[in-house]
Amino acid sequence: MVPGANISEVCRQHGEAQSLYYKWRDAFLAGGRAGLQSGPSTREQELEKQLQEAMSKIGEQAMEIDVLRKNRTGAGSRQPFLGCSSSSRKGFGSQ
Repeated sequence: MVPGANISEVCRQHGEAQSLYYKWRDAFLAGGRAGLQSGPSTREQELEKQLQEAMSKIGEQAMEIDVLRKNRTGAGSRQPFLGCSSSSRKGFGSQ
């Protein structure tokens, strides 16, 4: 609807009662206010938690990689870096 439009004329063109228009408008505005006043939804909270867990896991893995690289280069070893710990290789190929 165009700002400044004549409500009674618009309602008449669409065959709706003016009182119904005002009920719809009030319900729409109330829903908008409620949406803006409430906190994050449970879905948003769940996604935020998953993001934090993923970021934590990535940080842990980055630290493990740094330690493994330092141990490999610091010990003077010429063995190739496999990129996994002995615990993750334990079940390799046994499926």
